[in-house]
Formats: sequence, C-alpha cells, structure tokens
Amino acid sequence: MGERIYATTAHNTGGTHGTVSLSDGPSVTTGPPQHPEAGTNPEQFLAMSWATCLSASVEVALGRLGIDAAAHPPQVSVEVALLSRDGEYAFEPRARVDIPGLDAQRTLEAARAGHARCPVSKLLRGQGTPVVEAAGQAI
Repeated sequence: MGERIYATTAHNTGGTHGTVSLSDGPSVTTGPPQHPEAGTNPEQFLAMSWATCLSASVEVALGRLGIDAAAHPPQVSVEVALLSRDGEYAFEPRARVDIPGLDAQRTLEAARAGHARCPVSKLLRGQGTPVVEAAGQAI
C-alpha cells in the first residue's frame, strides 16, 4: 500500500453518551446530535476531520500550482447533515472552499486538486479501505 506515516487509535465507550479517547491525544465527552451541548457528536468529528484535511490538501495543491498558500490561505467550511430514511441513518457531507485573492478558475483548480488528494475525501468517495473486525473476524 504505502509507507505508514502516522497512526492513532480512538477508543469509545458509551457511544454518543460516553467518551472517546485517543491513544496519543485528548479524551472527549460525546453527546447525541440532538443535544450537542452534552458533548461532541460524530457529525462534528467528521466535519472537523474533513475541513482540516481538505484545507491542508488545498494548501499543498496551491503550492503545486505555484501559488503561495500563506498569501492566499484556503478557508474550508464543512457541513455534515444527519439524515434518517426508513429507520436508517446516513451522513450528507458538503464542503465549501474559498481562497481569498484568487479568481474563480484558480480556486476551482486548487479545490479539485485538494479534494483529489485529501484522504478523508477519498474515504467519503468510497476509495479507502476501512476494515471492521468483530469476534476476531473482518466483516
């Protein structure tokens, strides 16, 4: 596949009524999306993850286009909606990339290249390799 650059492990107890802890970072109280004041919910985690990853990937794309990202820092906003259909849930993520001082064509070019590079974007497009294991077996 490729060289492993970094890995972390998150452990959740209690779902959206518990905590999630990182092996090398903070522990965060979780809450349901209907009550975000109770703690951070999956929609918020996904939005933060994608916004951060996409922004960093657009910065790289700007550099490859010969544009100084420090002079034109990308601004990425992500909305993650939770949908319910027939008792099943789904996320509907949407990102917006703005790059102050760049024309629409260059902004679009950098956003496309960043989206193509971003690992979170790839997972959201079904191009990753998530594995779930239970009872000692991959499912």
